[in-house]
Amino acid sequence: MRKKSMLTVCAFLLTGLLSACGTQPGTDGAAETTVATESATETQPAELTGAQKTVTGQNTDPQTALGEMEALLGMQDEQTADLLGGGEENWTEDKSFYIGRNYEVEMGGTVYQVHTSCDDEKTVNSVSIWLSDGERSVPQEEVDQWVQILNEFTGTEPVYDETTSEAGSKNWKWMADGNIITLNWLDTIFTISMNPAVGELK
Repeated sequence: MRKKSMLTVCAFLLTGLLSACGTQPGTDGAAETTVATESATETQPAELTGAQKTVTGQNTDPQTALGEMEALLGMQDEQTADLLGGGEENWTEDKSFYIGRNYEVEMGGTVYQVHTSCDDEKTVNSVSIWLSDGERSVPQEEVDQWVQILNEFTGTEPVYDETTSEAGSKNWKWMADGNIITLNWLDTIFTISMNPAVGELK
């Protein structure tokens, strides 16, 4: 009888040890999962929204950023390589023709895609800022905000306001400091273009 009792006690102890061993890894696994989840949350890339992505901890004044982009006009392409955070070369698919550079520029906490194009002498003759590339709807309020930003940036009113093109887009054009700045809006496409005012009344 005493021997049977001892066996029973040993069985209980063994069961307890096995239970402890079985549950401990589960606890560690849960902890590791929690840490991994938190780590993924901390390192999650900025959310993409159309042609833009939102970022935290940055809030460059649009007037400052627009000035830096307009300054690219007339520069040699090689001089712009390290500007605006660095630009990647943009070639045609077969590498037969050099287009310009692609940049990511932050304005007001949002990063936008920016592209330059060059002439045959690799002088920058156009800067395009994609506020939306067709993957999101653009509300009227956002359009009005950018019209106001460009009014302040150029210090003037648009030459023409909400002129609808044959394609159905609405366009605003400013002329200042020898350059033309155009805002184009067509449903989900929303862009700013900067070009030298060549052949136009300045």
